[in-house]
Amino acid sequence: MATYKFEQFNVEITNPIVEVTNVIDSIITKVCSADVLLTTDSANFGITLSGFIYQDIWSDEDIINWVNNVELPKYEVK
Repeated sequence: MATYKFEQFNVEITNPIVEVTNVIDSIITKVCSADVLLTTDSANFGITLSGFIYQDIWSDEDIINWVNNVELPKYEVK
């Protein structure tokens, strides 16, 4: 069970369902941002994660893996 803390929310978010809702791709710089919805039984929290860098192409799975395995762990409460 993961718990996350983001500076824009005055609450810890425990065991949310994580859904990538939108990807913004800058094809010139080859960097993407992802809008992510964290859903718990009591609330929904929207965040934007930035900095997914790619070489030629990316897939939805690449973005989802980046969100779950690279970015969200940065906000995990230990």
